[in-house]
Amino acid sequence: MNILFVCSAKSWGGNEKWTTMAMKTLSEQHHIFFFGRKKKLAENFGSGYIKAFAPMIAYFDLYSFFKAWHFVKRNRIDCIVSTKKKEYFIFGIISRIMKIRHLIRLGIVRDMNRPLWHNLVYNKLNDGIIANAHRIEKNLRSAPFMMNKPVFVLYNAIPGLSGLLSIKKEVPDKFTIISTGMLTRRKGFHILTEAVAALPDNMKQNIKVVYIGQGREKEDLETQISSSVLNQTIKLAGFQKEPSSFLRKASLFVLLSENEGISNALLEAMACGVPVLTTDSGGSTEFIDSGQNGFIVERNAETVANKLIELIQMPNNILKDIGKSGQKTVSGLFAEEVFRKNLFEIFNS
Repeated sequence: MNILFVCSAKSWGGNEKWTTMAMKTLSEQHHIFFFGRKKKLAENFGSGYIKAFAPMIAYFDLYSFFKAWHFVKRNRIDCIVSTKKKEYFIFGIISRIMKIRHLIRLGIVRDMNRPLWHNLVYNKLNDGIIANAHRIEKNLRSAPFMMNKPVFVLYNAIPGLSGLLSIKKEVPDKFTIISTGMLTRRKGFHILTEAVAALPDNMKQNIKVVYIGQGREKEDLETQISSSVLNQTIKLAGFQKEPSSFLRKASLFVLLSENEGISNALLEAMACGVPVLTTDSGGSTEFIDSGQNGFIVERNAETVANKLIELIQMPNNILKDIGKSGQKTVSGLFAEEVFRKNLFEIFNS
């Protein structure tokens, strides 16, 4: 089967990691093609695939539509896998006209609050949805027009899981908090910054906070950090292709997302044995039992600050045991062999 993966990303993140792993896995039995937006990201998706690129700047981008049309026709594509919103529409139209299969990958909870549009994009223009959390499926099913839609829940695999599980933790000189993700409001870096600013002064002097990632909120975060007099406490490390060098020195990983599916960054931290603090967004509560293998917190600065005070003062051996429990959880649920088996079942059915 000729399978086309579409990813119109402008930068690298969890969705792109999933796409890369799915392409690599399915290439064992199928011919894989790739259609993207940024040539400079192309090599990250792997080599050996026929690739093409288009701007994909809008839902009604005619240039991208016709370029994609010719690519699909020329390479006799049997199935398209779209991974972002604009692609759902553009390649959905192509798939209906050309009468070929179209699956969409959804890695975040979407509210079905625009019935006509969402019925078209999430129901009519595809043959099924691959979601990475049961909560996403539940939310989709809340719309009457989605009740009978094929939805496949496929947990993410953690790339390089065996290496992360065997990582040797280092004892940092200060209590070190790591947060990773796109620098956007949705990821909650501004809330974490506000929470850190609310900590007692003597505690701020004995902790270190590192934000790993890039994005449109970088300048706003720099301004917030500076105005909160946290330049000596919070550092922006930029994009890191391999954040494990930071995670090995982490005392705590924090992700305060407003909306998620299941975050790859969260899973990678847990795989490294780092205790995690996150919000009840997406599928986090499907595998985190708060206080046992991680911590769930409400998404507001005051509550987060109080929880940070509690965790910073918690005996190290207790935090370490919680990190180990989290590591055991992800090694069972998010292993590559589990992902591989379930992915082949979807595409071979």
